[in-house]
This record gives sequence, structure tokens and C-alpha cells, in this order.
Amino acid sequence: MRKLLLLVRISKPEYNRTLYQDYEIYMNHQKNFCNPNYNHGQYDRYEGAILSGPFDRKYFVNGKEKRVYLNNDGIVYKENNAYIFCMYEIEFDSETYDKENNKFYHNISWDYIKPLWNEEGLEMMIIKNTSVFFEKFLEAADREKKDHAKGLVKYDLQDKLHDRAYFEKALRDDFESVYHKVDDYKEQKEYRLTIKDDSGKDFYILSLEKDNSLMFDLFTLEYGKNIIVEISDLEFDPKTNMPNRFSAKLQYAEPVNPIETL
Repeated sequence: MRKLLLLVRISKPEYNRTLYQDYEIYMNHQKNFCNPNYNHGQYDRYEGAILSGPFDRKYFVNGKEKRVYLNNDGIVYKENNAYIFCMYEIEFDSETYDKENNKFYHNISWDYIKPLWNEEGLEMMIIKNTSVFFEKFLEAADREKKDHAKGLVKYDLQDKLHDRAYFEKALRDDFESVYHKVDDYKEQKEYRLTIKDDSGKDFYILSLEKDNSLMFDLFTLEYGKNIIVEISDLEFDPKTNMPNRFSAKLQYAEPVNPIETL
């Protein structure tokens, strides 16, 4: 059994304020992540892809037969008007839990941070009480009558793109293509919130109910530094044997290998 402990988001401070100060989730259209002008940590040529060549295939949409032929470089993308909010997930791992000292450590490596780096002043925002955050998201999506989904990304798209069953499921399901990426991005440990909106805008702002019980921590990032998240004072649910209360703090850790300079 897995247990989500914390959600992390790396962004400019002014973008983070949109959530922790204004209680608004700024969500990007899925197609935007295919834009090569995005930095390396955001750009993904296969974002939203549901089929990759070579293929010559018949399929049906609304009862009408269609046919697609792809050469080796061809890709079919899902047109689904999905808007996405991306985060990094920290989950409990009993194998690395220090029971004697009641502590659990999670390393957020520079390998994850570096592709997102584009200037000085990036900030790591920790969403501490994930259950409250999810509750506010679901309430807001329901209030605005938007189809929605949430969950972990699976890094298996390199195989799915040649799977007929995946292609046909992704054609029917507006959210299926949102939760699969190629394994080049597995370091991101990505958790996504998604809504569907047919406005065609580049972004969507989902307004949450303001609630002081939604808690955040902020941590200014420095170039080349790993981050250690220390989880301590864990209390466990006797039914699931998973932590339901804990304290968390962040600190820097020097990377093992020297890094190049900017």
C-alpha cells in the first residue's frame, strides 16, 4: 500500500503566490507542454500522444470509421481540452523508514530540479495537508461543473504508444492520455490535477474556497543543491499501518558529484 505524504511544486515565487495567497490553481492546457519554447523540465514531445508510428490502423469515432497511417516519425495526439496542474509527490516508504528514531527522509535530487531551472529565485512550495488540498480541488471543480481527475503519472508511454487497447481507450477517455508519460521523465514523480474545459484558452484558473487550514511551506532554491525532506514524529493509523500525522522540514544537501556552473 502506498501513502502520499506531501506534494511539492517548483515555480517562480509570484506563481506560487497564486495558490497559497490567492487560493487559485493556475492550470496549463495539455497541448502547451508540447511547445519547444518551454524549458527542458516542462517540454515533452509526447505529452498527450496516444499512438506512434509506424502504424496503419482503422478505428471508429462516434460510429464512423476512420483510418490513420503513420510513418516512423508520426504521432497521433489526443484533442481533449485538458488543463493540468503538475506537482512532485513524496510518498512513505516503509523500507527506508527509521523506526528507532521515528524519522523518514526523502531526497529531492538536483537531477529533478535542474531541468526546471531557468533563473534565480525559483521557489519550492510544499503542500503539507494533501487531503484538504484535494478536498478543495474537488469542491471547486464540482462548483464550476467541470469534469475532473487526479492521480499519479505512470511512466510507461513508450510501450502504450504501440498498444491498440491504449489507443482505443484514450480515444474514449478524455483523461487517459494525461496520466501516461515516457520514462525519460520518471525523475519527476509527477502527481496531476486535471479538469476539462472547452473554452480553448491556453490556461484555466480554478478558484478554491479560501481556508486557513490549507497549509504551505516555502523554500528558496539554490543552484546545484539537493533537498532533503525530513519527516518526523510520525503517527500511524492502526488499520492501514500508514502515517496519518507527522512533521516535515526541508534542508539542503550537497550533491555527491560536482556540478557544472551556469
